[in-house]
Amino acid sequence: MPDIHVSMLALNVPNVFPSSVPWIDFARHKGLYINHHSTWMRPAGRLIIWTVIFTIGVVVAYLWTRRPKPIEPATWAQTILGAMAVWVMMALGYGTIPHEFITFGTAYLNFNTATFMMHKNRFLPFDITRSIAVDIGVSVIYGIVLTLQVWLMVRWQKRPAAETSEVVTEEADTGAGGPLARLRRRREARTSAYGRPVTTTAVD
Repeated sequence: MPDIHVSMLALNVPNVFPSSVPWIDFARHKGLYINHHSTWMRPAGRLIIWTVIFTIGVVVAYLWTRRPKPIEPATWAQTILGAMAVWVMMALGYGTIPHEFITFGTAYLNFNTATFMMHKNRFLPFDITRSIAVDIGVSVIYGIVLTLQVWLMVRWQKRPAAETSEVVTEEADTGAGGPLARLRRRREARTSAYGRPVTTTAVD
């Protein structure tokens, strides 16, 4: 019986990348050559998949920010779907991608606290471990995602409003716009069953 308490963010995503791929490598005894047994792609498979999905989402969001604001306000369904899409992008950018980068850096690249980039000497009074490189990489990822988030939100708020000749003419004739003005105009246009206009009392 499957465990129903498994988090949706922790589901096992299959890794479809090959175990080895040709890649440019450098060795002291061979120089620059093509290594046909590079194995880095499979350990970095999930990192690559989620990064590609996140990049596609950013491109789609950018294209949406170029569209003008619709005349009618968004429905509840559109609002909920938009909020869910934003949540998915934030979960990928702030959670999944940094986690996969840390896993790839510590497990495959061996950039952990047990390996060192530089030992302390007479110029450096402390050791520098390779885990610093992973921490710097994660900080860069957070900075890029935060910058993209603020940039896209600003673009979304500053979208130009869609204009049609009928709406512009109607608002110009009445001298008012907005949801209250539209509601007032709809009330004034109502008629009874006998074809007579329905009178309404204005509320100040």
